[in-house]
Amino acid sequence: MKIVFARSNTATSLLIRLVTWSRWHHGGVVTKDGKYVIESRAKQGVVKTPINEFIARYGKCEFAEIDCDDKKAYEFLNNQIGKSYDWSAASGLLFKIMPNHKDKWYCFELMAAASGLFREERNSRVTADILWMVSRD
Repeated sequence: MKIVFARSNTATSLLIRLVTWSRWHHGGVVTKDGKYVIESRAKQGVVKTPINEFIARYGKCEFAEIDCDDKKAYEFLNNQIGKSYDWSAASGLLFKIMPNHKDKWYCFELMAAASGLFREERNSRVTADILWMVSRD
């Protein structure tokens, strides 16, 4: 599964990177055809964004691969489009709480769930740095 990590120079980006000890504040999964990124955004929830728009939104992007069952991952991701952003899990990173919603996602939680690499009840604790560690070039 091809994933993309992103960061910008905004205060929000800096805060997320400080809290999660990561170089990245956002991410998504690149579709098989390479034309879109499936991501979870604060105001829109889970959406399919043209890849050129995703890249233009951030100052820095980096692509990586996660070894998983791609067919299951993309099927899962396509079924999540339209679902809400998971504010409680995103803020839970700061306050060390672990909500476990199956109908709401923040970006790295969505990527972790799609990969199937993590215990389902722990997906809300997965950060960019953890995904970075299990990915490869």
